[in-house]
Amino acid sequence: MRGRVIKLGGSLLDNTNLVPRLRAWLAAQPSMPNVLVVGGGRLADAIRDAFAMHTLGEEAAHWLCIRLLGVTAELVARILPEAVLRKRYDELIEESQAARLVVFEPEQFLREEASVLASVCANRLAPLPHTWDVTSDSIAARLAEVLNAEELVLLKSALPSGVSTPKQAAAAHYVDRYFPIAAACLPRIRCVNLRVDGFPEATLKEIDT
Repeated sequence: MRGRVIKLGGSLLDNTNLVPRLRAWLAAQPSMPNVLVVGGGRLADAIRDAFAMHTLGEEAAHWLCIRLLGVTAELVARILPEAVLRKRYDELIEESQAARLVVFEPEQFLREEASVLASVCANRLAPLPHTWDVTSDSIAARLAEVLNAEELVLLKSALPSGVSTPKQAAAAHYVDRYFPIAAACLPRIRCVNLRVDGFPEATLKEIDT
């Protein structure tokens, strides 16, 4: 795949204009296959609260959050009928060859990540840690790498302030802590504020090819 992976921040799910804004932004981009990963938003926050209050292991909390990404993925696929929902990596590979929008539920991909990495990366990469250091930011970055995407776009509710690299963005808590590692080999990373008219953006990384 030579397209783009898009991470749709969970904080945008409460935006009543989400669908027209997402459509408008997509229409303004160069045409190519798009794979969308949706963040957990308030649903993931509920797991964080439970983790803080109860005896819940970090790995167990991680997989509960991953399961919630399937819920938010299906939600976006239902409100965006032109998109197709895919739950398996092999199905994603087939769909992503077409110039269409695919919403991807990442649980199966992550549970079988080691075998996927062995087949596409010759064991160059280790599976993502099952900790709070990894959120949908790093998941989208990992997916962008294994798909050989041209770029990763982070659609969020704000732009990073005073940062210009993935490492700085992680230090500012704009992305998760593992993101600089997950995104290390990506050629291009853009951040877009989808809440503001005109969709202002910032570049975290760009490598001339």
